Amino acid sequence: MRKILIAISFFTRIPIKLKDVSAEEFYEAMILIPLVGVFIGLILFGAANLFSLIHFIQLQALLLVIAYIWLTGGLHLDGFADTTDALFSARDREKMMEIMKDSRLGAFGAIGLILLIMTNWMAYTIILPEHATAILIMPVFGRVAAIMSTCFSTYAPGGGGLGKRFVEMTGLHHFVIYLVLILAYATLVLGLPGLLTVLICLLPALLLMKNLQAKIGGMTGDTIGMTIELNQTFFLVVYSVMLINFPLELKLF
Repeated sequence: MRKILIAISFFTRIPIKLKDVSAEEFYEAMILIPLVGVFIGLILFGAANLFSLIHFIQLQALLLVIAYIWLTGGLHLDGFADTTDALFSARDREKMMEIMKDSRLGAFGAIGLILLIMTNWMAYTIILPEHATAILIMPVFGRVAAIMSTCFSTYAPGGGGLGKRFVEMTGLHHFVIYLVLILAYATLVLGLPGLLTVLICLLPALLLMKNLQAKIGGMTGDTIGMTIELNQTFFLVVYSVMLINFPLELKLF
């Protein structure tokens, strides 16, 4: 429980004060990031139900986007923007690593953020309010995809930072455990459409990981952020398409 609280305090803006947190505790807590996704999903689901009182779906979706950014502090969005700037720079690997370390936001990063946020907003307008339970799964899947990417990747040379320890500590057993759990969780909450969405979204998650390996030689803290954000969006889009075209219902409870 202490490590979960450490992870929540680092990956969200929730003010949790813990005394005498050792470096080892901190790094071990990072492996629990999918559980932080459960926590984020519960808060966003509660917020979605509150926003449903507005009776204006576009505004509900916008407020939910804002709530997510506030809750996470834009931590992974920053990594998404930095990685987007690097990948679309058309430079060599060394230059891309320099761009990722640059704190300034470039044109490609800004464009990427706009498109990502617009896509999330559009998906929310489809799933809210009747299918808001998808929000419970979205942040979990994004973080399980990060575990998968760090499990099957090495750390990109020259990266440095907290992401290095995260990549080094993640093992195959972490991914297997979290994969089984999210498949069960998605089926319990969303039924067959949820299970199918998770299985379908594993493919683009894998392709993203392979692309990052090919371009920069592995994962970094920034690419982990991109992995989380993009895979959350993959999940929302695929589930929205499932709802529109294949309105299946098969929930366990």
